[in-house]
Amino acid sequence: MCAMLCKIDEKNIDMNIIKAASDALKNGGLAVFPTETVYGIGVDAFNERALKSLFAKKQRPLDKPLLMHVCGLEMAEEIAYLDENARELIRRFSPGPLTLVVKRKPCIPEIAVSGGDTVGLRFPSNKIFIELSKAFGKPIAATSANISGFDSAKNASELDAVKDVADIIIDGGDCELGLESTIVSLVSDRPKLLRLGSFPKERLEEVLGKCD
Repeated sequence: MCAMLCKIDEKNIDMNIIKAASDALKNGGLAVFPTETVYGIGVDAFNERALKSLFAKKQRPLDKPLLMHVCGLEMAEEIAYLDENARELIRRFSPGPLTLVVKRKPCIPEIAVSGGDTVGLRFPSNKIFIELSKAFGKPIAATSANISGFDSAKNASELDAVKDVADIIIDGGDCELGLESTIVSLVSDRPKLLRLGSFPKERLEEVLGKCD
């Protein structure tokens, strides 16, 4: 299988391509899309067969949970419990290159979160992703568009490794930042920085105070 490759301009988005990618997700397929950080590859967050396929084709260990890519607070609340800190971070900094780890709701298949009781919420600011998320209407469980252990793709020319595993690739040009999102966990008494990426720690601490 070779993915359908669709080039799209973020300033003039072809909604036919968005529909094709949304349909692929609805049919249990794997879609590659740009974000402001790196390219992602994702599936319907509620489709267990699609989730298993993503883990297998990406060669991703099952103990590494996927991130839930969403386009707004309402979609996030469908799958996660949000406290005051989470809501304030979402209000101030989303969409943007920040991932929040919070308690999950039981509607998410366990495979998506590696059997854990938390979930990572990601709110990409890329306009192409936002249109795809709105068209699909559900969270997209995703990870970086590469084979596990290799560098993340920052532009379409670096997506060769997933051309044979994805159903559709949206080529949106170069990612704005080219560095993964910052991940912060809000599930303990004290916030914990799990990965420092594109979002600066100092801005997190404006809301959370000192992060471990």
